[in-house]
Amino acid sequence: MFDVLGQKTWPFGDRPAQAAAVKLAANFMLASAIETMGEAAALVEAYDVGKGDFLGMMTGTLFAAPAYKNYGAMIAEDRYSPAGFTMKLGLKDVRLAQQAAESKNVPMGIAGVLRDNYLDALAHGDEQLDWAALATVSARRSGQKPKA
Repeated sequence: MFDVLGQKTWPFGDRPAQAAAVKLAANFMLASAIETMGEAAALVEAYDVGKGDFLGMMTGTLFAAPAYKNYGAMIAEDRYSPAGFTMKLGLKDVRLAQQAAESKNVPMGIAGVLRDNYLDALAHGDEQLDWAALATVSARRSGQKPKA
């Protein structure tokens, strides 16, 4: 059935925990990509380079994958609503990834940074925004005024 409905079936094992680990790892990678795009956007804006121009160049060349293109465009346009995946859900998945990693003694240092940045965003009232609004944390910390 999966072969008919999807482009490809990726067998990762017979146990539900294996599928859960893959899902958490994928969302961790997406959250990490959003975080790095947000930090990079804050850096170039500090040098008076438009983040839209920068992210357009990056997602049209080195990072021309759909996730980078879609989230990069959202960050460039400060378009975080309506949310496809909320900040609260991003935080939940990062915490679940940390728990899963800890249960297997797998260090995930970047997950701690992501968790703290999600908490920062939630403390600023951004819980209902799309998780791409994680970029506003870097902007805010650099002294820029986030538009979200």
